[in-house]
Amino acid sequence: MLGRVRQRGRQRGVVRTKSLIAALVALVVTLLTAAIVSTAGAKQGAGTAGTPGFGDISLKEMIAARKSIPVPKNLPNFHGQSVTVMGDGGHNMNVFGFWIPEWRKAGIKLKAVEVPFADLYTKEKAEFISGSNAVDLVVFYPAYIGDFASNGYLLPLDSYIKKNNPHLNDVITAFRKLYLGWAGKTYALPEDGDVHIFIYRKDLLNNPAEQAAFKKKYGRKLTVPKTWNEYLQVGQFFTRKAGEKLAGKTLSRPFYGCAEYGQRGFSWAWFVDRWASSGEPYFDENMKPNIDSPAAVRSLQNMVSAVKTCSPPDVLNFGYDQLRDSLLKQQTFMVVQWDDVPKKGADPTQSQVAGKLGYALLPGTVINGKLVTRSMMPVGRVLAITKNSKHPDAAYFMAKYISDDVSHFNVSTSLDGLDIYRYSQLKPQYFTVFKSRADVTSYLATVKGALEHGYPEIYIPGAAQYEDALDLAVNKAISGQEDPAKALADAAKAWDGITDRLDRKHQIELWRRALETYRELGLVK
Repeated sequence: MLGRVRQRGRQRGVVRTKSLIAALVALVVTLLTAAIVSTAGAKQGAGTAGTPGFGDISLKEMIAARKSIPVPKNLPNFHGQSVTVMGDGGHNMNVFGFWIPEWRKAGIKLKAVEVPFADLYTKEKAEFISGSNAVDLVVFYPAYIGDFASNGYLLPLDSYIKKNNPHLNDVITAFRKLYLGWAGKTYALPEDGDVHIFIYRKDLLNNPAEQAAFKKKYGRKLTVPKTWNEYLQVGQFFTRKAGEKLAGKTLSRPFYGCAEYGQRGFSWAWFVDRWASSGEPYFDENMKPNIDSPAAVRSLQNMVSAVKTCSPPDVLNFGYDQLRDSLLKQQTFMVVQWDDVPKKGADPTQSQVAGKLGYALLPGTVINGKLVTRSMMPVGRVLAITKNSKHPDAAYFMAKYISDDVSHFNVSTSLDGLDIYRYSQLKPQYFTVFKSRADVTSYLATVKGALEHGYPEIYIPGAAQYEDALDLAVNKAISGQEDPAKALADAAKAWDGITDRLDRKHQIELWRRALETYRELGLVK
């Protein structure tokens, strides 16, 4: 179990002058930003409209969204303490606004610092290195927990958990064992459980004219693609020019069979979705990278083909928002996306395809006559208290309330991007955004199935560096700058360099224990 890994936490090397300057600059920005986005002014009532300074909707909308959940009568009193939260900006920060009435009743003044999604590691790392006490509560992607906890940046939560139980036994096993602990201690509470699922236009898939045309062209029935080769075939079939017909209607603009996450930062996860079904882990037992294996090269070639033959021309600029909108605004037939997207797709205020989406496990690879599918579990989010927090008790109250008390609302609303991470959240009655019982049942079954076929990130120190090097290679390949084989070979060399810099012997020890955990959870063989 990763939580039992003994991380010695040895700091290696000397922080250079530029790094110190960068950290100080980051600290100044943090302090200024936090001051600007304070949300708990004494004159601001619970029903006040306006922009809270974080998230992507107004404060009035945030509070109205949770109106069916009453503010508890008995809350602790923190007597006006300020809690500064740092996390990736946008809709996932709305969760702190939903519960502002609780924060106020508990005497907490909330301040928020938003940073870009792909820059979360570097921004929070700079804050930690600066040694300031400007931030109390951090939201981060759990692959970073080995780095942050082993370097002493986070406060252990075990004593808090004993006093105020967050019911971690309810957390889905893979998330509980991978997300929360390090070296036998608990450092974080879960906020968001992420897994990739396959989402497609079921109205187009079932259209009689499209069914007949596909059967005529390929000699088989049009179905949800089972393999990544079928994914390309279906994607190419549904790619149409303006003026051509789709489901009997003439298109006024081009339509595309698929789309990918092409932006620098997380495109690597869409490559791993394909490669993981080969059954290979990131490294062998001695940390020799597997990412340049023949199976890995074929997987990246498949992604390159998808980008070239059935994706929008600007797909290299697609991040989460653009990939989501390409489906919800009727530009593409199918996408692989995080499991929050169906909630938004079912909401007619956010989607042009409400009621028209289908959900399935990702395509896979046939190995020895058996179809194997794996779904990446990238990102996720956890809540942790900084070692230098001025108000750790108030910070824990907020983290526990979000992670446990009101978690079913947080993962079922379409107003954020938070996803299921507790067994108790897998209940149709929470997901009222779906208007069809069949749709919500299919959605929850797909999420559950994807988690059972999940594939983890690299949960050892250096994860951010390994993943960034792989992302660079994937981005070079899909943009046509490098051949997939060369790009992955270069990434493998970069991984060897990272391992050596972090102490190869120690990394091997940690990786073997990580592999043991992955195998225990059934995530790799």
